[in-house]
Amino acid sequence: MKLSKKKVIILVSSVVLLLLIGVLFVIYQSGPFDKSNGEDKVVNIPMGSTVNNVADILKENNLIKNELIFKINFKMKNNYSHMKSGKYLLNQKLSNSEIIDKLVSGEIYQDGIKVTIPEGSTSNEIIAILVKNELGKKEDFEELVSNPSEFYDDFEFLNQKDIKSLEGFLYPSTYYFDKDAKAKDIIKEMLTLFNKNYTDELKKKQKERGMTLQEVVNLASIVEKEAVIDEDRPIIASVFYNRLDQNMALQSDATLQYIFETRKKSITYNDLKIDSPYNTYVEKGLPPTPIANPCIKSIEAVLEPANTDYLYFVASIDGGNVYSKTYEEHKKNVSKYRKDRDERNKALEEASKSEKE
Repeated sequence: MKLSKKKVIILVSSVVLLLLIGVLFVIYQSGPFDKSNGEDKVVNIPMGSTVNNVADILKENNLIKNELIFKINFKMKNNYSHMKSGKYLLNQKLSNSEIIDKLVSGEIYQDGIKVTIPEGSTSNEIIAILVKNELGKKEDFEELVSNPSEFYDDFEFLNQKDIKSLEGFLYPSTYYFDKDAKAKDIIKEMLTLFNKNYTDELKKKQKERGMTLQEVVNLASIVEKEAVIDEDRPIIASVFYNRLDQNMALQSDATLQYIFETRKKSITYNDLKIDSPYNTYVEKGLPPTPIANPCIKSIEAVLEPANTDYLYFVASIDGGNVYSKTYEEHKKNVSKYRKDRDERNKALEEASKSEKE
């Protein structure tokens, strides 16, 4: 039976009207929960949350009108795999799209005590920073750092027989800790960031080099303390590899400095004779533990070192290093460095006197 032209028009118009109503409904449901309420709320999105979990949390906090529409909006933005956990500052004036943008960009609300751990800090230096910020007791942190087994349940990578300390695994970065945070939770956050930065690609390179994680981080910590500029890291790593291959002592001042409670201005001849497993002028091979907590650049340098024949290096007056293949070359470079340093210091003293006159 044929429909009359009039009925066809009515039918098409009805369909278009329904579609229009549907579109308007979606637009309305995707909009702000309440345009007039700009009061901020702190909303926590737990790690591992799915879009369903997030929709539930937002609905419970009266930040979205419709969970299904929110999930549709999220899918349309194709951002399922890019949602970031953490605390967010949200309000009812935000549309679904604006909320999604915040979740995707990781615009996390930081409301805790800000703590910056510099690259190359030792565990003792890190503990001092935490204690200074009244985040716990020194002895509690020291106990945790010396007992990796306390964290085996959360971090499988620590469960290796040669990892006897958390030195080297407390990742240097800026953190925000709750004032009531427990010492163990603070350490866990640093270990979590290390685990995140030590990617599968780096693990693959470690395996290819036939090294344990502790050996990688150990050598990286020495590179961290010896390097002044980023370009030097892979070259310094190659020097130490070359020394290890030839069964030479590493002879690193940085490992000697680790022995002292307070860093010395310079290493003396008598220091070179100290009986300690961290004295790499006397003991061959790597020290018992890392001597600092390296950044990812030093770890990458150890896993992908430069290809050189260098066995020695000394600082240059301009901030980098000068490398050599033989001890004779090295002695000349050391003499030149001392001469340049003395001339620079003399010039600085004369300039200072002129300014005072």
